[in-house]
Amino acid sequence: MLSPGSPRIAGIAISHPERPIVEAPGHTKLDVVRYHELVAAWLMPQLAPRPIAVVKCMEGRFDDCFFQKHPSRGPRADLDDSPPFMRVADIADVVRAVQNGTYEFHTWGASFPRLERPDRITLDLDPDGSLPWRLVREAAGQMHALLDRLGLKWFVKTTGGKGLHFVLPITRRHTWLEIREFARGLADALVGAAPSLFTAKAAREARPGRVYVDYLRNAEGATAVAAYSLRARPGLPVSMPIAFDELDRDVRGDHFNIDNAVDTLAHRHDPWADYEHSRQTLSASMRRAVHA
Repeated sequence: MLSPGSPRIAGIAISHPERPIVEAPGHTKLDVVRYHELVAAWLMPQLAPRPIAVVKCMEGRFDDCFFQKHPSRGPRADLDDSPPFMRVADIADVVRAVQNGTYEFHTWGASFPRLERPDRITLDLDPDGSLPWRLVREAAGQMHALLDRLGLKWFVKTTGGKGLHFVLPITRRHTWLEIREFARGLADALVGAAPSLFTAKAAREARPGRVYVDYLRNAEGATAVAAYSLRARPGLPVSMPIAFDELDRDVRGDHFNIDNAVDTLAHRHDPWADYEHSRQTLSASMRRAVHA
């Protein structure tokens, strides 16, 4: 509830600012709001250009969360013909969403105004939880090598969970079907080269001891967690853009988190600084190379 002394962040009055985050001892709802204010310069370029979806957790409990793709009482919404989507324009919209229970922000692979033409490919390396970091690092190295052989520019980030996202900025010249087929071709190429390490099958029985290469995020309306988003998990991890050599150490889970992310961002060169200048077209030879 609001009281006369409720703090205001980005012009929004924050109710229950002292509410504890059970899975992140020592943190409160106000800490979560302030995190978003502090990372706004990095976060907003990820969110504002794209349709979003959110993960909401009621009363700060991570056992009571749900994924929301369509507008309701959350962030300011614009409705397209099909499907409806949510959109945030500024940090006030983000704070309003967090005030209403949002912990995670997920984005489409296309940006306004041409949502029919994707402008990125996301390849999610999702390892079985039993795999040691050295095998996750090996999988990332094989992805690195494949993309480099094809002449593709790519960027990597943690997911705040078990895995990594390789993100490829592309020009808006391809259809959703074309990029999904290309992403599938990349996944199949990894499986073909190292079938004991990779699988491209979503079925749980195919995943034990392997890294699942999830290419299905590359479809209209599909989403991936946004860079700099918190995750509704113990320790409040952050999905953090990183340089590839940072993978020499285990960066899974809450390695980057609500407590250290802001300092990390303030004291390093941005490994995604060239992202917007790296858009590329998928050539016919690239597509032939992965049978897409």
